[in-house]
Amino acid sequence: MKNLGASRSLYARAQSSRNGRGLVAVVAMLIVIAAAIWGAVSYTDFSGSAGVVPEAILYEVKRSDFELAITERGEIESAGDVEVRSEVKTKNQPGLAILRIVPEGTSVDAGDFLVELDSSAMQEERTLQQIAVNTVEALVVEARNNYETAVIAEREYLEGTFVQERETLESELFVAEENLSRAVEYLKYSKKLAAKGYVNDLQLQADTFAVEKARKESDAAATKLRVLDKFTREKMLKQLESDILIAKAKWEAEKNSLSLEEGKLKEIDDQIAKCIITSPRAGRVKYAHVQDRRGSDDFHVEEGALIRERQVIITLPDASRMRVAMTINESLVQYVQPGMPAAVKPIGADGMVLRGSVERVNQYAEPSGWRKANVKEYKALVRIDESSPILRSGMTASVTIRSLYEPDVIQVPVQAIYQHGSESYCFVRNRTGKLEPRPVDCGPTNDRFFVVTTGLEEAEQVAVNPRALADSMPMPELEEDDRRPVANSSNPFDQLRTDEPAKPTVATTSSSASESAGG
Repeated sequence: MKNLGASRSLYARAQSSRNGRGLVAVVAMLIVIAAAIWGAVSYTDFSGSAGVVPEAILYEVKRSDFELAITERGEIESAGDVEVRSEVKTKNQPGLAILRIVPEGTSVDAGDFLVELDSSAMQEERTLQQIAVNTVEALVVEARNNYETAVIAEREYLEGTFVQERETLESELFVAEENLSRAVEYLKYSKKLAAKGYVNDLQLQADTFAVEKARKESDAAATKLRVLDKFTREKMLKQLESDILIAKAKWEAEKNSLSLEEGKLKEIDDQIAKCIITSPRAGRVKYAHVQDRRGSDDFHVEEGALIRERQVIITLPDASRMRVAMTINESLVQYVQPGMPAAVKPIGADGMVLRGSVERVNQYAEPSGWRKANVKEYKALVRIDESSPILRSGMTASVTIRSLYEPDVIQVPVQAIYQHGSESYCFVRNRTGKLEPRPVDCGPTNDRFFVVTTGLEEAEQVAVNPRALADSMPMPELEEDDRRPVANSSNPFDQLRTDEPAKPTVATTSSSASESAGG
């Protein structure tokens, strides 16, 4: 009803219009709307019945030689760099300041001056250490004298004191025995006199007592001599030997302390000497500036800069052995092996191309920042087999590695491969002229072509814009596990491109994929 009312209102306006051009405009609009509706219906019927998509861009499948060449940029460096490091221990300091340094780019010979570091703090430390060495030397002298004194004391006792004491006791024993012998003889004589009545009993008892006294004095002297030989001598020897051992141990301890202190002093002298760094070989000086991941200077070698222990200050490149350090994306690193040929193009060298070969590919990815947290790259070294006087460390070079070559294989453009679940498809034009999806097995790929191992024949035609045609193709239903997005694992270059679909292009019928890639 609303449409009928609108038509009547439009008709009334046309009748009431004095200008015929308004009626013509209305009629033309109705004709355009009707033509658009008829065209949409006709297109739907045509595509649904005939199955031919007019927008398909076709490419004729052919056999040609396939080549996978990986091109990356890197930095030229010397393979025989000699790194000049600071060997001075910073201990609790943040570093040592550079007092003098040879200008960058200077040609030096072995033994020439390179860098002087600040050694003022170590000079003060050396003064204190020298005092410590002198103090310990005095203690060593004292300990040595004590040891020698202990040795002399032992000899003094054995050869002097002991002999003297023993002779004294032997003399006492001899006198005591002589007195005992006289007392015994006198007692015998007294007994004879007492028997004749010339000596009374009191005198006889006194003589008997004198004998007993002389015997006891003799026994005491013998005991003293026995104690001296058996106990006193051994005790004194043990004591004197102990004194010798203690004195010797103290002497050795002081000598060890002196050795340690002298070692510290020697180390300080060595550290002071290492503050003057000389060239280990002939070369051209290159400062070892440090850059952070953003490319800005994190450390700049100059006078006054603080140098940490084992930090590289200067490198001396070997111009006869140059190489390129580069990084390769994780999706391509599987195609790069040591020994593969490479072409090195130094930037700004007027198109010069040098022969090279892959020297090494690291097993572990390089550390990356938060901007490339999901992008893993592996460092590779490409040796430059040809020498050139224009090569300099730090120059940028473009390196092309020929990693794979397969002759006479079926190839299609990478745009012709459509990923449906975990399977790869090509939209192939059959004999009736219709496009039909066909599963294919893909081999290696470069940035332009896929090698198709099974599923396609030479001279067949495939669509190179499958994404635009996918909705009109009778694709098989996906299982639950296949409904999740699956990256085209056989095409590593898909990971390097953006998420925007590549613009389809009609490939030429060149004789080889390498020629097409070169075009």
